[in-house]
Amino acid sequence: MKRSFFIFVAIVMAVAAGLAVSALAQGRGRFGPDGWMLRHMTRKLNLTEAQQSQIKGILQTERGKIQPLTQQLRQNQQAEDAAVNGTFDEAQARTFAGKQTQIMVDLIVEKQRMKSEIYAVLTPDQRTKALQLMQEREQRWQQHRQKNSQAQQASPSR
Repeated sequence: MKRSFFIFVAIVMAVAAGLAVSALAQGRGRFGPDGWMLRHMTRKLNLTEAQQSQIKGILQTERGKIQPLTQQLRQNQQAEDAAVNGTFDEAQARTFAGKQTQIMVDLIVEKQRMKSEIYAVLTPDQRTKALQLMQEREQRWQQHRQKNSQAQQASPSR
């Protein structure tokens, strides 16, 4: 039972991450070359025009690498959905999960590559500030999760 649950959770997480990366690949929302993330970085880190231009180029290059991966992720998910027929086939489920996992590994590698390339553009002071901002964001996220967890525990079960 636990094993199936963990496989299910891994698949759900892979799909969720794929959707987020899909937005990056399509240049929409916060990660696109003209998205909120670049504007936020510019404001918080005081990026120069040259840095903004370099980061925009990095985001555009990565979008070209990430787009095919997100497409593979969606196609694998569609194939998995199409294979549902009322009976459980563990081997088939593992095959789909394995494909999703490999694609997610590739997406994470590209994300790390992108971060590394962006960090190379930053000055030492900007890098320090960026790390501080990421730590603050992680703390806020932890507090948010803890608050939601407490709220769920306090609410009566159905």
